Amino acid sequence: MKIWQVLGRGEGFVRDGRLSGFELNGVVSADGPNEAFEKAISLAKLEWPELAQSDEKRLPWAVINADEVEDITARLSVDVDMIELFWDEQAST
Repeated sequence: MKIWQVLGRGEGFVRDGRLSGFELNGVVSADGPNEAFEKAISLAKLEWPELAQSDEKRLPWAVINADEVEDITARLSVDVDMIELFWDEQAST
């Protein structure tokens, strides 16, 4: 098990009646980078249930993409399984 820093971005989420996106930043423990990203999203969904919109398969759909998943095990000691999410409204075009 390693410690991973996960950075991600979401777009196309309806939140409080508005189209929103977000930046996700967190540190999780997992076996690999794919598992780390999945764990970060699962943890974020516990606090922000609107992220479940990305599970729906209809157009247009909300998406969550990984920007970076980096192994930080050997670099520093940090609290693990912690996620921060910063919402921003998206301009409708």
